Amino acid sequence: MRDRLFAVAGVLLLVSFAGCSMLTGGPVTFGANKATVSEQALSQTNYEEQSVNQSVITRNVSAAGQSKTVKVTNWIAQYDRSVDLGPLGSQRAAVFSVVASPQVNVLGKSFNPIGDYPRERIVMMLQSRYESIDNVQPVGNYSATVLGHNTTVGKFSAEAKLVGGQSADVYVHVTRVQDGDDYVLAVAVYPQHLDDTESEHVRTLLGGVQHDTSSE
Repeated sequence: MRDRLFAVAGVLLLVSFAGCSMLTGGPVTFGANKATVSEQALSQTNYEEQSVNQSVITRNVSAAGQSKTVKVTNWIAQYDRSVDLGPLGSQRAAVFSVVASPQVNVLGKSFNPIGDYPRERIVMMLQSRYESIDNVQPVGNYSATVLGHNTTVGKFSAEAKLVGGQSADVYVHVTRVQDGDDYVLAVAVYPQHLDDTESEHVRTLLGGVQHDTSSE
């Protein structure tokens, strides 16, 4: 099934949110602090910044006869680099993305503010180099350190279609950590024939993730 990536990985869609509830006044607002990748890690891997943007999600939450409008602001940082795809030429098909999403609890109800988004939209939020990612299969796990936290990174194989219609077998790496009051998620996608190089690049980028917690 299309874009099974995050359901299979059990990372992006299984965030457990907890925080303070606000039951009076206007919309309840929650905002994450920005998460990005350090310039040093980008320089070491030849990845370049594609975009660093906020993504605002608004939902109505009802419980026990009460209803609140909840506004959640996430940060999404996207990076990529040009790689050689043989007959397809050079394309920016190695992608690394970082998402910061806040803890949320309203009316005693915890939820993932992006958990009910279509998988297609979630993938496009995290990268724009692939039109689809299908037939995701687990390959294994490995340990890494992200923001000083030990974490398990899931590695998956998949069939992908690049923007423009070309097909490629890819590897996907996915993990998340809780840092301060936010959850920080990292996702990498790259063609499988580049695994020797790109798997090391992903480790460097994971180690270079930085998260602004100054306002928390």
